[in-house]
Amino acid sequence: MDVRVITLRYQEGQQGFPEGALRQATAGREVLEAREHFFTHGNVPHLALVLLLGDGPDSEGWKPRDPNAPNPEESVPEDRRPFYRDLKRWRNDRAKADGKPAYAIARNTQLAEIVKRAPKSLSDLKEVEGIGEAFCRDYGAEVLELVRAIPAEAVKEEPANTEQKT
Repeated sequence: MDVRVITLRYQEGQQGFPEGALRQATAGREVLEAREHFFTHGNVPHLALVLLLGDGPDSEGWKPRDPNAPNPEESVPEDRRPFYRDLKRWRNDRAKADGKPAYAIARNTQLAEIVKRAPKSLSDLKEVEGIGEAFCRDYGAEVLELVRAIPAEAVKEEPANTEQKT
């Protein structure tokens, strides 16, 4: 096991904390425990993390993360990105209130998928990979309320398959 301490500075343009530094600090290793401390310095929010990391490649089931993986926000259509950031902010605030790491509530890729699909019901929400009964029970109503803020014109339906068989 290994302990890492990192401090992340809030990025206004990103409306959050940079994930790259966290990925680099964990170097693809399993995070066994995370403790966080939020503080401001010079009127800028900071997040200090104490991470307890697994042993690495020798650990069973260990798989390195791709440090060049794309930012999930980039997969969200431009007109929906503010909603992605709102959902991410909600998730981070809720995680802090619940005393758990944000990824334990939902990963950024799941949030991006929620914004892209704009589910209208709990059953629609469960269609997002990794979203199940517990998430819907604990957070579903709040998430659906946030998704309802997405204007109808921003939710584009996928075109139906119009190919005709001959």
